[in-house]
Amino acid sequence: MTNVLLYGIISVSPLVLGSILGCYLKLKERVIGAIAAFGAGALIAAITFGLMEEAFQLGGLDSSIFGFLVGGLLFIIGDMIIIRWGGRGHRRYHSAQNSTGWGIVLAAVLDGLPESFALGISLALNSKIGLLVLVAIVLNNLPEAISSAYDLKNAGRNTKQIIYTWLGVALAGLISVIVGFLIFNIISPDITAMFESIAAGAVLAMLAVTMMPEAYREAHMGAAFGTLSGFLLIFILSKAGI
Repeated sequence: MTNVLLYGIISVSPLVLGSILGCYLKLKERVIGAIAAFGAGALIAAITFGLMEEAFQLGGLDSSIFGFLVGGLLFIIGDMIIIRWGGRGHRRYHSAQNSTGWGIVLAAVLDGLPESFALGISLALNSKIGLLVLVAIVLNNLPEAISSAYDLKNAGRNTKQIIYTWLGVALAGLISVIVGFLIFNIISPDITAMFESIAAGAVLAMLAVTMMPEAYREAHMGAAFGTLSGFLLIFILSKAGI
């Protein structure tokens, strides 16, 4: 349980750090986009070589496919609701006029919950895969928080509001990691594998509708190199037995 708590804290710490950096540092959008693409590539690799592979080994092909599609659909539905509540208005690919405070918070929580649950579930099944997922989450969360804080600042939010928002998101993420581990540590591996594929589908849907489009808009072709680099890093780590 100590390791789970440690992994959870490490996974959410970049959210707080990134929000502070996004408020006080004026980073070029191209740099933020390239880093975000790197994190997205790392998460895609963690899904491919970690979550889905483990789900397939334990639950079989049918269970993995069903869970993956369900997870993606759940995120899409949740994201559509969040957009209607003004949760994406502060991002550059939506209208800032439709932004609301609670909507922004809920959007940030929605983005973070799938990966946090994925970390908790992977730790319950296989600590090596949990480490891969942790590395990918850290690489993804830092640029996500930097970019979001930057957008919130431009949307008129003050620094205290932004940092408190991401502190709340980090706390929700930490709780999700712990809850995911505690629940699925006592459930049969085949059922846990199903939920692992659900988490994987939700994470990939999140990347497709938030991180990757924004990374491309900011870094253009640099997003391609960033995604390739992040994917390659996790691929190397997975084949090195980490």
